[in-house]
Amino acid sequence: TTSSTVPEVSALKPRYPEAYFNRKILVGKVLDFAFCSREGFPFVDWLRFQGLEPLFSFNKPSFPYLMKEFYAKIISSSSYTTPGISTTVKGQCIKFNLDKLHSILNIPNLGVKGWNQRTWVSGDGFDRLDCVRVLFGENAEPLQRMYTRNLSLHYRFLHRAICTHILPKAGGFDEVIHMEAFTLFHFVTSRPINVLFLIVMYM
Repeated sequence: TTSSTVPEVSALKPRYPEAYFNRKILVGKVLDFAFCSREGFPFVDWLRFQGLEPLFSFNKPSFPYLMKEFYAKIISSSSYTTPGISTTVKGQCIKFNLDKLHSILNIPNLGVKGWNQRTWVSGDGFDRLDCVRVLFGENAEPLQRMYTRNLSLHYRFLHRAICTHILPKAGGFDEVIHMEAFTLFHFVTSRPINVLFLIVMYM
Protein backbone atom coordinates (compact mmCIF):
# COMPACT_ATOMS: atom_id res chain seq x y z
CA THR A 1 0.00 0.00 0.00
CA THR A 2 1.01 3.57 -0.45
CA SER A 3 0.16 6.53 1.68
CA SER A 4 -0.01 10.13 0.67
CA THR A 5 0.86 12.97 2.96
CA VAL A 6 -0.09 16.59 2.66
CA PRO A 7 2.97 18.79 2.96
CA GLU A 8 2.92 21.05 5.96
CA VAL A 9 2.47 24.68 5.03
CA SER A 10 4.11 27.16 7.35
CA ALA A 11 2.75 30.65 7.70
CA LEU A 12 4.77 33.34 6.01
CA LYS A 13 6.58 35.56 8.45
CA PRO A 14 7.01 39.26 7.88
CA ARG A 15 10.49 40.34 6.86
CA TYR A 16 10.52 43.08 9.47
CA PRO A 17 11.12 42.42 13.20
CA GLU A 18 8.15 41.17 15.18
CA ALA A 19 8.86 43.65 17.96
CA TYR A 20 8.52 46.48 15.45
CA PHE A 21 5.39 45.04 13.92
CA ASN A 22 3.69 44.71 17.31
CA ARG A 23 4.28 48.35 18.29
CA LYS A 24 1.21 50.47 18.81
CA ILE A 25 0.38 53.01 16.12
CA LEU A 26 -1.21 56.30 17.09
CA VAL A 27 -3.90 57.30 14.58
CA GLY A 28 -6.78 59.73 14.38
CA LYS A 29 -5.11 62.65 16.16
CA VAL A 30 -6.88 65.78 14.96
CA LEU A 31 -7.01 69.28 16.39
CA ASP A 32 -10.29 71.15 16.90
CA PHE A 33 -9.24 74.50 15.45
CA ALA A 34 -12.62 76.15 16.06
CA PHE A 35 -12.61 75.27 19.77
CA CYS A 36 -8.94 76.21 20.28
CA SER A 37 -9.49 79.54 18.50
CA ARG A 38 -12.49 80.36 20.71
CA GLU A 39 -10.44 79.54 23.80
CA GLY A 40 -7.63 81.81 22.61
CA PHE A 41 -4.83 79.24 22.35
CA PRO A 42 -1.95 80.96 20.49
CA PHE A 43 -0.54 77.73 19.03
CA VAL A 44 -3.51 77.71 16.61
CA ASP A 45 -2.19 80.90 15.00
CA TRP A 46 1.35 79.45 14.89
CA LEU A 47 0.09 76.38 13.04
CA ARG A 48 -2.07 78.41 10.68
CA PHE A 49 0.81 80.74 9.81
CA GLN A 50 2.74 77.70 8.56
CA GLY A 51 -0.32 76.54 6.57
CA LEU A 52 -0.73 73.38 8.64
CA GLU A 53 -4.45 73.35 9.37
CA PRO A 54 -5.03 70.59 6.74
CA LEU A 55 -2.35 68.40 8.36
CA PHE A 56 -3.83 68.72 11.84
CA SER A 57 -7.38 68.21 10.53
CA PHE A 58 -6.53 65.14 8.42
CA ASN A 59 -8.98 62.42 9.44
CA LYS A 60 -9.16 59.46 7.06
CA PRO A 61 -9.64 55.70 7.60
CA SER A 62 -6.41 54.07 8.79
CA PHE A 63 -5.07 50.56 8.34
CA PRO A 64 -2.41 49.87 11.00
CA TYR A 65 -1.13 46.62 9.41
CA LEU A 66 -0.46 48.37 6.10
CA MET A 67 1.03 51.37 7.89
CA LYS A 68 3.53 49.12 9.66
CA GLU A 69 4.50 47.47 6.39
CA PHE A 70 4.88 50.92 4.82
CA TYR A 71 7.35 52.05 7.47
CA ALA A 72 9.15 48.72 7.82
CA LYS A 73 10.17 48.71 4.15
CA ILE A 74 10.77 52.40 3.73
CA ILE A 75 13.89 53.70 1.97
CA SER A 76 14.78 57.37 2.23
CA SER A 77 16.70 59.34 -0.35
CA SER A 78 20.12 60.41 0.88
CA SER A 79 19.84 63.64 -1.12
CA TYR A 80 19.39 66.77 0.99
CA THR A 81 18.36 68.86 -2.02
CA THR A 82 15.82 66.39 -3.47
CA PRO A 83 14.52 64.30 -0.55
CA GLY A 84 12.12 61.48 -1.30
CA ILE A 85 10.72 58.21 -0.01
CA SER A 86 10.15 54.79 -1.55
CA THR A 87 8.56 51.72 0.01
CA THR A 88 6.59 48.59 -0.84
CA VAL A 89 3.13 47.67 0.48
CA LYS A 90 1.50 44.37 -0.53
CA GLY A 91 3.93 44.11 -3.42
CA GLN A 92 3.15 47.60 -4.74
CA CYS A 93 5.97 50.12 -4.98
CA ILE A 94 5.15 53.57 -3.61
CA LYS A 95 7.34 56.58 -4.30
CA PHE A 96 6.89 60.23 -3.45
CA ASN A 97 8.85 63.44 -3.06
CA LEU A 98 7.99 66.80 -1.49
CA ASP A 99 5.76 67.86 -4.39
CA LYS A 100 3.79 64.61 -4.22
CA LEU A 101 3.40 64.89 -0.45
CA HIS A 102 2.28 68.49 -0.90
CA SER A 103 -0.51 67.31 -3.21
CA ILE A 104 -1.59 64.67 -0.66
CA LEU A 105 -1.50 66.74 2.54
CA ASN A 106 -2.28 70.15 0.98
CA ILE A 107 0.33 71.98 3.07
CA PRO A 108 3.00 74.37 1.73
CA ASN A 109 6.24 73.13 0.20
CA LEU A 110 7.96 76.35 1.25
CA GLY A 111 10.22 77.71 3.96
CA VAL A 112 13.58 76.97 5.54
CA LYS A 113 14.96 73.45 5.13
CA GLY A 114 17.11 72.50 8.09
CA TRP A 115 18.13 69.07 9.31
CA ASN A 116 20.62 67.51 11.72
CA GLN A 117 19.95 64.32 13.68
CA ARG A 118 22.81 64.73 16.17
CA THR A 119 23.24 68.39 17.00
CA TRP A 120 22.06 71.88 16.15
CA VAL A 121 21.16 72.88 12.60
CA SER A 122 23.65 75.37 11.20
CA GLY A 123 23.21 77.97 8.47
CA ASP A 124 20.17 79.74 7.04
CA GLY A 125 20.58 82.51 9.59
CA PHE A 126 19.66 80.23 12.50
CA ASP A 127 21.14 81.25 15.87
CA ARG A 128 20.92 78.45 18.45
CA LEU A 129 21.49 80.87 21.36
CA ASP A 130 18.59 83.01 20.19
CA CYS A 131 16.53 79.83 19.83
CA VAL A 132 17.00 78.51 23.36
CA ARG A 133 16.52 81.92 24.95
CA VAL A 134 13.27 82.54 23.08
CA LEU A 135 11.99 79.12 24.16
CA PHE A 136 13.46 78.71 27.64
CA GLY A 137 14.33 82.20 28.89
CA GLU A 138 17.23 84.63 28.89
CA ASN A 139 19.47 82.46 31.07
CA ALA A 140 19.27 79.32 28.90
CA GLU A 141 22.36 78.03 27.09
CA PRO A 142 22.55 75.84 23.95
CA LEU A 143 24.75 73.23 25.65
CA GLN A 144 22.16 72.48 28.32
CA ARG A 145 19.68 69.63 27.97
CA MET A 146 16.21 70.90 27.21
CA TYR A 147 13.01 69.76 28.93
CA THR A 148 9.35 70.56 28.36
CA ARG A 149 8.89 71.40 32.05
CA ASN A 150 10.93 74.54 31.35
CA LEU A 151 8.69 75.62 28.47
CA SER A 152 5.68 77.89 28.88
CA LEU A 153 2.29 76.18 28.81
CA HIS A 154 1.51 77.18 25.21
CA TYR A 155 4.97 76.16 24.01
CA ARG A 156 4.39 72.76 25.62
CA PHE A 157 1.13 72.34 23.71
CA LEU A 158 2.93 73.21 20.48
CA HIS A 159 5.78 70.81 21.29
CA ARG A 160 3.30 67.98 21.77
CA ALA A 161 1.66 68.80 18.43
CA ILE A 162 5.04 68.74 16.68
CA CYS A 163 5.93 65.40 18.30
CA THR A 164 2.70 63.72 17.18
CA HIS A 165 2.33 65.07 13.63
CA ILE A 166 5.71 66.25 12.31
CA LEU A 167 8.57 64.66 14.28
CA PRO A 168 6.80 61.70 15.95
CA LYS A 169 8.59 59.81 18.69
CA ALA A 170 7.91 56.89 20.99
CA GLY A 171 7.94 57.17 24.74
CA GLY A 172 7.54 60.36 26.73
CA PHE A 173 7.60 63.99 25.70
CA ASP A 174 9.72 65.28 28.59
CA GLU A 175 12.88 66.05 26.63
CA VAL A 176 13.16 68.56 23.80
CA ILE A 177 15.73 67.48 21.20
CA HIS A 178 17.55 69.85 18.85
CA MET A 179 15.27 69.37 15.84
CA GLU A 180 12.17 69.89 17.98
CA ALA A 181 13.63 73.12 19.38
CA PHE A 182 14.59 74.25 15.86
CA THR A 183 11.03 73.63 14.68
CA LEU A 184 9.42 75.23 17.74
CA PHE A 185 11.55 78.34 17.30
CA HIS A 186 10.44 78.84 13.70
CA PHE A 187 6.80 78.37 14.67
CA VAL A 188 6.69 80.79 17.61
CA THR A 189 8.71 83.48 15.81
CA SER A 190 6.58 83.17 12.63
CA ARG A 191 9.46 82.15 10.38
CA PRO A 192 8.40 79.89 7.49
CA ILE A 193 9.79 76.35 7.79
CA ASN A 194 9.36 73.53 5.30
CA VAL A 195 7.36 71.00 7.30
CA LEU A 196 7.14 68.56 4.36
CA PHE A 197 10.94 68.44 4.33
CA LEU A 198 10.99 67.66 8.07
CA ILE A 199 8.42 64.87 7.69
CA VAL A 200 10.32 63.16 4.86
CA MET A 201 13.76 63.52 6.47
CA TYR A 202 12.43 62.18 9.79
CA MET A 203 10.97 59.06 8.16
